[in-house]
Amino acid sequence: MKNLNTFIILFLFGVTTGQAQNYKDSFKSDICDCLTQEKLKRRLTENTYNTCYKQTLPNYAAQIDAQIVEEDVSQKFYKGQLARKELLQSFKYELVYSCDTYYEFLEGLRVSRRLIAAEQVKEGDLESYNQQVALTPNAVTYFMRAQLQFKLGNLKEAESDIDKSIEVNPNKENVKSLRSELLLLGWIYEEQNRFNDAITVYDKIYLGDYDTEILILRALADRKSGGTAPVKPETSDANIQVKKDKASSRRTRADSKKSTKGSASVKTRGSNTVTKKKDTASLRKLFKMDD
Repeated sequence: MKNLNTFIILFLFGVTTGQAQNYKDSFKSDICDCLTQEKLKRRLTENTYNTCYKQTLPNYAAQIDAQIVEEDVSQKFYKGQLARKELLQSFKYELVYSCDTYYEFLEGLRVSRRLIAAEQVKEGDLESYNQQVALTPNAVTYFMRAQLQFKLGNLKEAESDIDKSIEVNPNKENVKSLRSELLLLGWIYEEQNRFNDAITVYDKIYLGDYDTEILILRALADRKSGGTAPVKPETSDANIQVKKDKASSRRTRADSKKSTKGSASVKTRGSNTVTKKKDTASLRKLFKMDD
């Protein structure tokens, strides 16, 4: 009897999961059809996806709500809104695999940005950047030269400068502080058809479920390397630590404000003003470093 009950529960769970996936697949397919139709009428923009999602949503609203088991009306509404937001975000990278129109648009957008950036620089600019690196060989100057090398098409040189920028960066253990450098490194790898290396970089800087930028970049690189289904990377320990440090900094700021307020009650108005200014300046400096 116990085995029978277990079987029934697993069967019902499988049916429910299958139905949920079926409506999501149909939802994505309809968004893709919308994007394809829009492409026939006009040039796609980054906002076209949102427009197609909103146009398609009414056909699936009832199915979204049917998946939510909640008696409290307010909670059901809240969970329904959350579910809609999650679908809006997740489809942005899942469609890369199943919708050629969307994939080609995103790839074309990156190529366009690369070509426009290349038009804005010239080989002669490199001498100035070489001088800056020679005078001040730090993370900033190496990164600036890496950007220029990338725009010029000097991929090996750009990669070398990124590696050097990270090597001399005093905050290199903080992945968040290296996000710009690693985003460029991932793009450099893609331009060299080193897609697995690019995916490794994107996984490293992934910050969580709503880091859609990274999920889209990862999906593009994965599809180009032969991937056929979306894979969401796990948030790395380093990135989890970044979030913890940020939360800790907020608590420190709150505690400091309380401490300053307490000190103010036993000091004169003039000295209190000086204390507040010093505390505020110190906190601003602290959070500037953290960011």
